[in-house]
Amino acid sequence: MLAMLDFREYQTIALNTNAFKGVELDLMEEILGDWKRSPGEPYTVLELRDGKTLASFAIIQRVSGRNFTFDLRYLVLDRDYHATSAIHHMLKLIDTELLRKIPFAVIRLEISGAKYRSLGEKVLEEAGYCMLGHIQGHFGEHDDFYYYVKAIFRNPPRFIKIDKPFEDTLPSLPQDDGEEE
Repeated sequence: MLAMLDFREYQTIALNTNAFKGVELDLMEEILGDWKRSPGEPYTVLELRDGKTLASFAIIQRVSGRNFTFDLRYLVLDRDYHATSAIHHMLKLIDTELLRKIPFAVIRLEISGAKYRSLGEKVLEEAGYCMLGHIQGHFGEHDDFYYYVKAIFRNPPRFIKIDKPFEDTLPSLPQDDGEEE
């Protein structure tokens, strides 16, 4: 059970990615402490293990005042699992966990270029995340800021494709040929 774990394992994996700074690791420790005292409010911690070895973990926070919006605060993949499909399994686990509780959700993720690269190129896009924002060099040279979002549904709506959204659908009226009767 997660509540019985020593969370130094989480910090070690995050530190080994070379993508997290000291203050981020301190914040992670604080968040994990909050989670341990009150699991699920507002944080959910998910982990993916290979036997006893932690391969990946995520910390999700319900956004205050929003029933269906979540921030993916930490998404970490052990560098030894970079060449595996572990991160894909973690992203599916996140969706499954949220949809187990609610019918739909919006997942937001703010991520640095270093963290993005530690997960693997295009992993987020392959999992259905859309990049809404990008600021080059925000965290330093070659360390950009990215903002991603994903909407998930337990029962996805069927959307209607409209080819020409502004075209009149009314039948055309007979044209006056200019002759009077």
